[in-house]
Amino acid sequence: MPLLEVRDLRVGFKTDDGFVSAVNGLSYSVEGGSTLGIVGESGSGKSVNALTLMRLIPIPPGRIEGGTVSLRGQNLLAKSEPEMRKIRGKDIAMIFQDPMTSLNPVLTVGDQISESVQLHLRMSKRDALQKTIDMLKLVRMPLPEKRVREYPHQLSGGMRQRVMIAMALCCDPDVLIADEPTTALDVTIQAQILELMNEMQRRLGSAIIMITHDLGVVAETCKYVLVMYAGNMVEYGTAEQIFAKPKHPYTLGLLASLPRLDDKEQTRLEPIEGQPPNLLRLPPGCSFAPRCRYRMPICDTPVPLYDFGDGHVARCFLYDARTEGERTLKVDSVPQVPATVTA
Repeated sequence: MPLLEVRDLRVGFKTDDGFVSAVNGLSYSVEGGSTLGIVGESGSGKSVNALTLMRLIPIPPGRIEGGTVSLRGQNLLAKSEPEMRKIRGKDIAMIFQDPMTSLNPVLTVGDQISESVQLHLRMSKRDALQKTIDMLKLVRMPLPEKRVREYPHQLSGGMRQRVMIAMALCCDPDVLIADEPTTALDVTIQAQILELMNEMQRRLGSAIIMITHDLGVVAETCKYVLVMYAGNMVEYGTAEQIFAKPKHPYTLGLLASLPRLDDKEQTRLEPIEGQPPNLLRLPPGCSFAPRCRYRMPICDTPVPLYDFGDGHVARCFLYDARTEGERTLKVDSVPQVPATVTA
């Protein structure tokens, strides 16, 4: 049984203009000790999916329309709020996208980390403070005995991110969700944060869900990759499968727009034409069809998943035998992108 299993998750928000479908029938699973990378453009539903796993979607205006989120066989969507408070931080934790807005500005970082330790591990205030100092040492925070008495605004961006990681890992969670953990950090600090997360995973055996726009980070850290578009999965496979043999036109577009240091011919980057769809009025069938160079009439109908073996699947009619006579591109001639990606 997978450690975390999401099935047919559907989440939306009520707005003045209508109901916005942010996540549309998303399904995937994560095994213990592995790292799943979730990639896609802004607005594809990555962060909404993560917040739903934590049951942090504001209701209203948010609404969970259906599906299940099973952690060790327990459906988190069926839990009451008091039950979820016992699970958050202990069994499943999250590193939020912006630590400056996620940390409480009027509490010291020591108080914020030790609060979680006292709640979930039932430690005394003194023991919780020592545990906090130990966690800050573990995430390589300089002068941890001093930092526990400081406020978030007194720390640099890299230090605040280390505080967020220490807070997320202080209770040894089974699943760690990292939502853009290296955003706004310089390259050197990014590498340190990623190495720190990998080290923590090896030490604790946690599963990690890495949400990011950076395909270089995915190639370097993730075992599996889920490509999202307009709230649903369009392709899933191992990192090697996704980078060496991408199948969906959207995945091809993401990789073709990525600069490469080993490109001696300095090939011109190819942007994906058009804009993501309006989630209030999603197109019928494939949501990517209006931007796809391989669009066919059948793309306006619901698209099933096509299995390429070894867990590699994609949602595209290019691989349907029914389209062989009308598709504008033969499957065998779909351009492949080399696997070498530099972070």
